[in-house]
Amino acid sequence: MDPQVQGLLQMMAAQAQAANVPPMWEQDAATARAGAEVSFQAFNAPMPEGVTITDRSVPGPVGQIPVKVFRPSGAGTLPLLVFLHGGGWVIGSPNTHAKLAAELALGAGCVVVSVDYRMAPENPAPASLDDCVAAIKYAVVNAAEFGADGSRFAIGGDSAGGNLTAASVLRLRDENGPTARLQLLLYGAFTANNDLPSVIENGEGKILTRQAMIWFYNHYLSGGASPDDPYIAPIKGDLRGLPPAHLIVGTQDPLLDDSKLFAKALQDAGVPAKLSIYQDQVHVFLQLTAMLDGAKQALSEACNALKTALA
Repeated sequence: MDPQVQGLLQMMAAQAQAANVPPMWEQDAATARAGAEVSFQAFNAPMPEGVTITDRSVPGPVGQIPVKVFRPSGAGTLPLLVFLHGGGWVIGSPNTHAKLAAELALGAGCVVVSVDYRMAPENPAPASLDDCVAAIKYAVVNAAEFGADGSRFAIGGDSAGGNLTAASVLRLRDENGPTARLQLLLYGAFTANNDLPSVIENGEGKILTRQAMIWFYNHYLSGGASPDDPYIAPIKGDLRGLPPAHLIVGTQDPLLDDSKLFAKALQDAGVPAKLSIYQDQVHVFLQLTAMLDGAKQALSEACNALKTALA
């Protein structure tokens, strides 16, 4: 294994042991969410300079949806990326993913609108997706409010946010909504299958565990949504006519097979889909550019894909 990744995992294991906190799947959702808001701040250091960050809200299906807006300081009108954070539909926020959003804004030269969608189990599926779709539609139509050009927009997300990105793209097509130029899918969950080989092989001791995945899905589906619903497992949908996709994942990620299978399904449906697999990298590795050279390389690739699509 890459020495940087091995050192990271050893450090995280030692910190978890010293903290003496029960694993996430033994906690209630609110406690796990609060803990993640604290622990994920380590991923945000150091924050890049040259980005203006603004908090605001946009209309949603049941009230206002908070969003955090990242834009390169001093720039004029720029393309738009609507970013959907990860966290298993249960934890995470635009705050936990602030550094990644800022780095994408700087590296791709775009305005990033990061959506603070409702989460499970308090708001099970489809609440998260409903908020994401509403925020995307508003941000595109009203892009000028953000200093962005709504005719040049992409949707992207990591982990559960990758799932929500793919599901949002499906919903927007089905509802004759705006069409993104790119879907940026960072180690997303596309199959709702916790028994895939990569989940079994990588599902212990590598940041995201199989037990956590089961816990996440149980909360997300607690309102009765079916894992066979294409808006839950996008691989089960009709993928024809979707915008191009750029997928990034690591070989040590439980969701490796999700990306492999979804990339092939997109390609079989005639959708241009590029899959990049990073040797030895783990889940959430793009948030770890301060620690992992592989993360820096993957971030550069993601930014270049956005720049090309949004030119």
